[in-house]
Amino acid sequence: MKRLDGPAADALARVRAMVGEAQYEETGEFPVEHGYIWTSCSSVENANPLFWDDATAEAITGGPIAPPTMLSVWFRPHHWAPGREKVRLPLQVHFDLKDLLGLPEAVMTDNTIVFHEPVRVGDVLRTRQILRSVSEEKATKLGPGRFWVIDVEYTNERGELVGVESYTGLGYRRGRDADAGRGEVPAATGTGTGSPHTPAGDAGGIGSAAKWGPDGALLLLADVAEGDRLPSLSYDVTATTVVLGALASRDWRPMHHDKDFAVHRNGTRDIFLNTPNQAAWFERYVTDWTGPYGRLGRMRFRMRGSVFPGDTMVFDGVVDEVGVDDAGCGWVGLSITLSVEGDVKTACDLRVAIPVEEGDNPWTRPSDRWRP
Repeated sequence: MKRLDGPAADALARVRAMVGEAQYEETGEFPVEHGYIWTSCSSVENANPLFWDDATAEAITGGPIAPPTMLSVWFRPHHWAPGREKVRLPLQVHFDLKDLLGLPEAVMTDNTIVFHEPVRVGDVLRTRQILRSVSEEKATKLGPGRFWVIDVEYTNERGELVGVESYTGLGYRRGRDADAGRGEVPAATGTGTGSPHTPAGDAGGIGSAAKWGPDGALLLLADVAEGDRLPSLSYDVTATTVVLGALASRDWRPMHHDKDFAVHRNGTRDIFLNTPNQAAWFERYVTDWTGPYGRLGRMRFRMRGSVFPGDTMVFDGVVDEVGVDDAGCGWVGLSITLSVEGDVKTACDLRVAIPVEEGDNPWTRPSDRWRP
């Protein structure tokens, strides 16, 4: 292992001292509001009536809520605000590590989200960032670099935990072979503006939340078995798709809207879809199948490659676990792939709660009986 001296050793010591410490405890700059919920749902064509119809939301979730995968949207700051002299960045610990370790480029490779209390319209969320680990320097196909894991914890103004998001990032210095990997950077993948998809079993459109799933019936745990395959979802990606996805998730980083930056700074062939909008696509794909009673518990996805304008992305899913926990909640475990021309760009493991029987509603479970 290479020995570090002087400023480099001091920087590494500072990084090690950051591990486990809560930093950047912040309150969101704006409350959760319908406009951004609708923008996010529109970006992935998510027709779940929980987010479009207040009467449905009142009946199922006790009032309007935000899509669970929008968690990070509510802590992303405005790109500009009066009196602000320096651009505020989300996930500031990530950028601190790049500076301290002298790693000018970075991508996200893994994302895990655990969903707790629903995020409700009007909530103002608080966040804090915790660095969990930093690897030794490694040789990667992008160049020498380090991996790190950062948790972001989210609570509402009532002090309830609403979610924990864990990011694995790779900070690196571009190596001589980086150009050979163009188009294969492990980064967030894309959305699409091509083939619209109608959720299976949507018998009545918005407001018909009580009937969903196979043949228009409410999807119950007894209807699902290990090995079942979800319907495929195919979607054509354009530049508008990528930019719309970044806008919907309040991600202003230029690699998601500036082709020159993406090509010359990130070494990719074009702009590419970001991490939070990709999470929104996985949510839409799953709740097209479960209907609005499906409540996401945990999502983990690993990004093996990027999705670019001109790609057609295909989602496929298979049930790999069905069961009831000791609190009586019914759970379905899913393995989902996002592929382009048969090449898997992202692999996702997802756990979703669905009703065990008629009258069961996973959304009404109190926090002490919700075990995602």
